Amino acid sequence: MTLPIAFHGQARRLVASPAFAMMHAADGACYVIQDAEPYAQFWLSERERLVFALCGRKGGLAERRVIDTLLAMKPVRDPAAERRRVEAAIADMRAVGVLTEPDGELSRYGAEMARGYLEHRPFPRALAARIVESAGIGAQSSVLDLASGPGSLALQLAEVSQHVTVMELSRGFCAAAQAEAARRGLALAAINESCNRLPQHDGQYDAITVSQALHWLDPSEVCKGVGRNLAPGGSFFVIDAAISLPDAHPLSYILGDRTPLGDKSPVPFGAQSAAKFSRLSHLFKGLGTTIAGADFSLYQQSRPIGEGFARAFLSDTHIAGLGQDHQAFWQNLAERCAAAAPADQIGTIEWAVLHFREGAPDFDPASLDPTVFEAIPFP
Repeated sequence: MTLPIAFHGQARRLVASPAFAMMHAADGACYVIQDAEPYAQFWLSERERLVFALCGRKGGLAERRVIDTLLAMKPVRDPAAERRRVEAAIADMRAVGVLTEPDGELSRYGAEMARGYLEHRPFPRALAARIVESAGIGAQSSVLDLASGPGSLALQLAEVSQHVTVMELSRGFCAAAQAEAARRGLALAAINESCNRLPQHDGQYDAITVSQALHWLDPSEVCKGVGRNLAPGGSFFVIDAAISLPDAHPLSYILGDRTPLGDKSPVPFGAQSAAKFSRLSHLFKGLGTTIAGADFSLYQQSRPIGEGFARAFLSDTHIAGLGQDHQAFWQNLAERCAAAAPADQIGTIEWAVLHFREGAPDFDPASLDPTVFEAIPFP
């Protein structure tokens, strides 16, 4: 028996992206929805629905097998034309990330950004130390860092605890975090998964952290997952940050208060953080957990923000959204930074650490002061 010759890459295996879940509308129509920001939604034709289902098996399915199976399921008058239609559907689904290859990237962020992220966006050591102190993290503590990126915070926690795990959607970031841990002689486990799936995870963690990422996730799912996975007396930390640049800064045109990427909220950062602290406290109570707000603190950090920071901050998706040529964008940005003195590339990052603890007494939101910031050094 002669096997059909693979063409147009049909020998590759495809999997239904775990970043998308299939849903049904009231009229029975199918769609898939991305379970992390920007929560993209795509309606599926019957042909696309079957493709998604076939690729949903563990390890995926060869593209050629997908096409042959569909043709066998529903014989048509013109198989060649139908094959082209299925190929086009698969191409469209791959283009938007609904289908991927088994080792394909699931996030807008990947390995190419990891090194710059660790070098140019280090998590403040002062804040990591306070998290360790507040949660009582020791060598045998079990710690989970959600949406960890390439491990900027997790790697510092792993300097104290031998049982740190990251949960991160980006396969490139997971690999980079573990590679950096190995380089430093640290123990670090990784779960390549959307943090919105935390409610389906079983663990007992003494501390759970999420830094600069809760806004990309579904807070209710994360809080449900924290309620399920936090050990008695354990701590949950939400860390937020905001960049502030003077108008004369060379990157203010893209990272300042009013830019093509969007205008920043006129509400002061401290007030935004205090409101989030209150909302999450109410959410934990509404979910029936015994987790409550324990502490709220604000920090201010003066630090260099230059080309390296921008490359570790702006993804290809950001640049595509500007409608600009990728190479021209980075050349313009590099020229702006090269023309500025180092002193002119200093900006401010404001940090908020929201501490919740299992079994803590209710925290009075009225006691929060969103105007008091403590200065911390860089990094």
